[in-house]
Amino acid sequence: MHPMLLVWLKFLICAAIIYLAGSKLTKYGDAIAEKTGLCRAWIGLVLLAAITSLPELATSISASALAQAPDLAAGDLLGACTMNMFTLSLLDLLWGLRGKGTIFIKPKEGNLISTLFGAVILLTVAAALALGHVSLDLSIRGISVYSMVILGVYLLSLAILYNYREGAETLGAKTYAHVSSLQTYLFFFFSAAAVVAAGSWLPFIGAEIVNVMGWGQTFVAVLFLALATTLPEITVSFSALKLGHASMAIGNMVGSNIFDVSLIFLADIFYRPASLYSTVNSSMIFVALIGALLMGLIYYAQKKQVKNHMLSLIVITIYLCSLFFLFTSGVLS
Repeated sequence: MHPMLLVWLKFLICAAIIYLAGSKLTKYGDAIAEKTGLCRAWIGLVLLAAITSLPELATSISASALAQAPDLAAGDLLGACTMNMFTLSLLDLLWGLRGKGTIFIKPKEGNLISTLFGAVILLTVAAALALGHVSLDLSIRGISVYSMVILGVYLLSLAILYNYREGAETLGAKTYAHVSSLQTYLFFFFSAAAVVAAGSWLPFIGAEIVNVMGWGQTFVAVLFLALATTLPEITVSFSALKLGHASMAIGNMVGSNIFDVSLIFLADIFYRPASLYSTVNSSMIFVALIGALLMGLIYYAQKKQVKNHMLSLIVITIYLCSLFFLFTSGVLS
C-alpha cells in the first residue's frame, strides 16, 4: 500500500477507536458518577470534562515521553481548545436551525466562570511560552514554574466553580439503573484502556503524517490530532444539545478546555530532555492566543446573551483563518 494511503488509514482507524471507545467511556463514566452519587453539579461536570479529555491526556503523555515530540503534545492540547470552540459555534448554528435562537441566551453562571478561566489559563500558557523562548524559564526539581502556575490557575478555577455547583443541569436520576455496577466498571475499564492505547498510538501517526505529507508538526497537531482527541467532547455536547441541554453542551466544551490546558503540566513533567516551554515551536504562542480569543468571544456571547449567530460565525471564521495561517506560513516545522 502507498505510504500516504497507509498513514491516513492508520489515522482513521485510530480516530474511530477513540470515537467509539470514547463514547462508551463517557456513557459508563456518567453511570459511575450516578451510582456513586457524584453526578450532580460541580463534581459531575469535572468528572465529565476529565473523562472526555482522556484521549488528550494519553496523547500528550505519549507524545512527550515516548515519541519525544513536544510540539505534538502541546499542539494537541492547545488545538483541542480551539477545536472545541469551533465545534461549539457549529452546534450553536445547528441549535438555530431548530428555531431555538442561540445556545447563549440563558447562560449558567458556572459556564460563564469556566469560559473566563479558560481564556485566562490560555493567556497564561501564551505568556509562559513567550518567556520560555527568551530563556526566562525557572524550574524546581525539574518542573517548570510556569507549569506550577498553570496547575494553580486550574485548581483555583475548580475551587471557585464549586460555589456555582447548585442548579447545574443533569440528565436525570437512575438513568443507568438497568446496568449493574460490575458491568459499569468493566465496560468503563475496557473503554478507558482502548482510548489510552489509541491515544498513545496517535502521536506516532502524527509524526508519520508530518514525514509523508511534508506538513509541520504544529499544523498536524492543531488540526488532525486535536480533531481525533476531541471526538468524545463533540459526541457528548451534540448528544446534550439533542436532549435540549444547551448549557450542558457549553459546560462540557469549556470544562474540557480548562482540563486540557492543565495537562500541559503533565506534558512538561514527562518531557525530560528540556523545558517544554523553550522547546516547542513559537507558533504555539499564536495557537494559545487564538484559543484565548475564541474563548473570550464565547464568554462575551454568554455574558451579553446574544440572540443572533454572528459571534459564532466570527469564531468559525477566526478558527479557519488560523489554520490557513499555520498551513501557509513558514512556521511549519
